[in-house]
Amino acid sequence: MNILKTLSKISLMGAFLLLTTSVFAQTNTTTQALTMGIPEVLLINAVDSTGVTAAVSLQLTTNVAGTAISGGTGASYAQVSSIVASGQTRKIQASYDQIPAGTTLDVTGDVPTSSNGDGNFGSTANTVTLSTTAQDIFTGVGSCYTGTAAKDGYRLNWKWNASTAGTYANIVATTGSTTIVTLTITAGS
Repeated sequence: MNILKTLSKISLMGAFLLLTTSVFAQTNTTTQALTMGIPEVLLINAVDSTGVTAAVSLQLTTNVAGTAISGGTGASYAQVSSIVASGQTRKIQASYDQIPAGTTLDVTGDVPTSSNGDGNFGSTANTVTLSTTAQDIFTGVGSCYTGTAAKDGYRLNWKWNASTAGTYANIVATTGSTTIVTLTITAGS
């Protein structure tokens, strides 16, 4: 009977010890739920080759009798920050408000090559003759940023020239004529 009492006491003490251990047990880990979101980003800025928001000057001239005016070339950059939804891409488009009669405005683009940016820059269209209707200059633009230093961004090679569509007679001398080119980065699609 003493053995039974002793076993009972040991069992009771063991149960008490387990209960005490679990009551005073400590934990060294926990979890925390974080609600996170990244909004779509769609920012564009046009700058000249020095990285400053300024006008690009294009002049048409000729120095040889019997030849059409030509030579209106220049470059600028479209600096972009873009975050798109999964599976979507954007376009960068250009249009103008007006250009002098008898002339055309073409643009050829180069995707960014600077190490100041990163991401999916998409691809460029061939030379595009602009109009008052927005036209694609770059397509397939994904999540990316181009950098903000001089010559960072999508390079835009401008060429202003006399029209070859039989409208040369409409050209008149002008100084200080300003054309506003609108660059648009589209919503993801």
